[in-house]
Amino acid sequence: MQQAVLSPETRSAQPFDKQAAGERVVQRLRGVIEPKRMMTDPLMTYAWSGDASSYRLIPAAVVFVDSEDHVRAVFEAARAEGLPVTFRAAGTSLSGQAVTDGVLAVLGDGWRKMQIHPGAGQITLGPAIIVAQANAALKPFNRKIGPDPASQATCKIGGVVNNNSSGMCCGVAQNTYHTMARLRIVLTDGTMLDSGDPESCASFRKTHAGMLEELHRLHHEVMADDELVALIRRKYAIKNTVGYSLNALVDYHDPLDILIHLMVGSEGTLGFVSEVTYNTVPEHPYKSTALVPFPDPQSAGRAIIKLSNNGVQVTTGVTAAEYIERRALATVEHLPPMAPLLPYLTDNSPAVLIDVTAPTAEELAVEVEKAVALLASENATHIDFSTDEVRSHALWDIRKGFFASGGAMRPKGTSMLTEDVAAPIDRLADFVIEMRQLLDDHGYEDAIIFGHALAGNLHFQMSDDFTAPGAAEKFDRFSHDLSQLVSVKYQGSLKAEHGTGRAIAPFVEAEWGSKAYGLMHRIKALFDPELLLNPGVLLNADAHVHIKNLKAMPLADDLVDMCIECGFCEPACPSHHMTFTPRQRIAVTRERARLRRTGEDPERLKILDEGFQYAGMDTCAACNLCSLRCPVGIETGTMILGERARRRGDVARKVAHVAADHTGTIETAMRLGVGLADAAKAVVSAPVVASVTETARRLTGKRVPRVYEALKPGPGAATPVAPSADAPRGPVVYFPSCATRMFGAPRTAYDLKSTPDAMVALLTRAGYAVSVPEHLNGQCCGQPFQSKGFPEESRRVGGRLKAGLSALSHRGAVPVLTDASTCAKHLREFPGEAHVADSSEFLLANVLPHLTITRRVAVVAVHHNCSAQRMREQGATEAIARACADEIAVLSSITCCGYAGDKGLFIPELNDHATRFVKRDIPQGCDLGVSTVATCASGLSEQAGVPFVSLASLLEYASRPVG
Repeated sequence: MQQAVLSPETRSAQPFDKQAAGERVVQRLRGVIEPKRMMTDPLMTYAWSGDASSYRLIPAAVVFVDSEDHVRAVFEAARAEGLPVTFRAAGTSLSGQAVTDGVLAVLGDGWRKMQIHPGAGQITLGPAIIVAQANAALKPFNRKIGPDPASQATCKIGGVVNNNSSGMCCGVAQNTYHTMARLRIVLTDGTMLDSGDPESCASFRKTHAGMLEELHRLHHEVMADDELVALIRRKYAIKNTVGYSLNALVDYHDPLDILIHLMVGSEGTLGFVSEVTYNTVPEHPYKSTALVPFPDPQSAGRAIIKLSNNGVQVTTGVTAAEYIERRALATVEHLPPMAPLLPYLTDNSPAVLIDVTAPTAEELAVEVEKAVALLASENATHIDFSTDEVRSHALWDIRKGFFASGGAMRPKGTSMLTEDVAAPIDRLADFVIEMRQLLDDHGYEDAIIFGHALAGNLHFQMSDDFTAPGAAEKFDRFSHDLSQLVSVKYQGSLKAEHGTGRAIAPFVEAEWGSKAYGLMHRIKALFDPELLLNPGVLLNADAHVHIKNLKAMPLADDLVDMCIECGFCEPACPSHHMTFTPRQRIAVTRERARLRRTGEDPERLKILDEGFQYAGMDTCAACNLCSLRCPVGIETGTMILGERARRRGDVARKVAHVAADHTGTIETAMRLGVGLADAAKAVVSAPVVASVTETARRLTGKRVPRVYEALKPGPGAATPVAPSADAPRGPVVYFPSCATRMFGAPRTAYDLKSTPDAMVALLTRAGYAVSVPEHLNGQCCGQPFQSKGFPEESRRVGGRLKAGLSALSHRGAVPVLTDASTCAKHLREFPGEAHVADSSEFLLANVLPHLTITRRVAVVAVHHNCSAQRMREQGATEAIARACADEIAVLSSITCCGYAGDKGLFIPELNDHATRFVKRDIPQGCDLGVSTVATCASGLSEQAGVPFVSLASLLEYASRPVG
């Protein structure tokens, strides 16, 4: 069918300049969208040029959209300038659906709606909600949404709906198509349709009668063709996301229902999804998990066939069975949860990760017994089911991380390729063997296979260097043979759950046949005759699109060369959607390295290098929380610290060297400066002081620190206390960190001691003889020097302190603790006998058991700073807070607060951005929060609207003797 082609209003004889068109789109959108939320410069467009797939396209413009009006405006502007529009949620797309050389419309904060309906039988979500956030909100009700992709800690609802994503327990029955109760969409003509609103539906039936009539005609045409109906039913009996959801033409009669269900899995090519309501599914509270090895792939396949209940989805019994071949297990066998299985693994042993769930413990025991019998009947070599939640999470984390951990095993400089296919469950055993043979025959011996075997769904991933001669042609030959094996021989689906994308678009007709393929073109023409939305992503006449615009992965830095740009790190980053994410910092670093190596575009390299200073470095908190989300632990923050060090000139290094010798002077000046600013606020109003300092900051290029109401001078060292000679718990060394000494707590409604005084009081109260180092002024762990790119001075300053603490601890015989998580973590990295404990771990283990809680606050907010998270101290912090309060509220909207040492003083916009939702986390009646770093507490006090204090100050108050 011939379609209209999107074109600009005016044509010229010159080639179409997409970059210029992108700039004109932005001009058209001024007054509708904030200028800072639109980008056409080479730095930012390159940063947004990749998703998790093996494709890269540089957008002509990147625009953040936050409302349906924004979407309409983008449609109009892009149409006028002849550019297509691609929507992007989390960018975890694996088939190239979220990249474009047109307008990339990124979902902003405006789409973060979440509403749980009474009884939790339904939940309404905006497209920017992360799947794991929705499930966390539903967990207290023992419910969840049906789709459960492995990327659920990162991927967003918009992508899940548009790809009809499924996952490990979802199967076919619980995907979006089957569990969606309502959808709200915006079509290319700007019309909004809400399928759950009778008035909206009635209006749409009038205004779009012709469109609905054509859908009705398509439905009857399909239903009159028994062969086509049988094909559609067979294709959707297994997981299938190849092409449009043609099952909508069979499952529904009302054209409005057909339209809404065609939107699911349409990959942003038919319209924009602005809201979805799901029917939730049970999340049974009782679960048992086992990773079960088998002697060979055939026996594992036969066992899964028996466990599959003939392909019928269940919510009680075996709800997940993940096949993991031996080569995949080899990439993770070094991890602790794998240790018990190693004796049972041969060179050819796969394993199956199995979940059995039930509503009661008794039913669970019965279901586990059934599963054990089935597994034993196929010679499973080790069956060890456990209800231990920690073990279960650890095993599933391994499985969820295969995409990245397997990718990290590839040779450096290569791209990671991934596909997901499905075959009828009764042919799984043979399918596994033939898939392995196909990969080996095409030279992808490094490939690994794993997948959601209960649904006949296998994932495989391999690597190749697409800059090498013949690599693209090799992948092309493999793709054609894969199509023959999966689509023809096994009558399966080439894309079970990752969506069609550029990767499979050339093979849609081979899988579906010309008749069904023609239907898909008619659907696209009906919804989007101008090809405005994501053209070529689901249907494409170019037989080679799957080997075009392939992503190069040049070597750039040993710390990050193994990154596959999956994006799992992004939700943890405080500068996400402000400047760069870890993935974007790495991508731009790679491009800069490539340009330096080739010398091909020095002007562009200069732009990228200069722009990287602020977007890549200044606004990186270097918190390294990204490493906790990364399955292979890549520390992008450490890469940035290295870059900062390399950019420091001789003069800066000399200044840092002098500063390292005069830390006491710096501390005194800092505390004095903060004190003077605070005193000024008592004479002149705080807004006036802030305004004056902000003017000074502008005039000095932000070299003057910011002043704000919550910024208070620190208490200095603790009030001296003579250590008791007969303290029952012996001596302890307490080091008040420099941040605690320089930054004080804001005023509260409670009679709280300063952190140093509170810590000394607590330790004494618990029976310790407390020693505090003498001459504290200027003593520092060295972290400030490290974060600013002076690692040598960091080692000198921190090493000096660690040596002193080791001496005070009598070479480790006496415990040492500090009150800042960042300080504790950094000091552990220096040599010396003293193990420096953080306040939360020491107070919980050694102090709280010897105290009597005499008073409690009603509610306390709890912040887990980045160092505490990296040391996994969340449980300790929360346990102490619970001991002191009737209720605790953990800040769920924050990862790193973005204060990042002194960035809250010099780059406050990072702290503002990272904490922009924190007030939503503060419940009614809460008038106090706690953090284990003084600077974080200061920034949070400003942003949250309640004062944040140290854990020690709260615990001292709660355990202070009455009277």
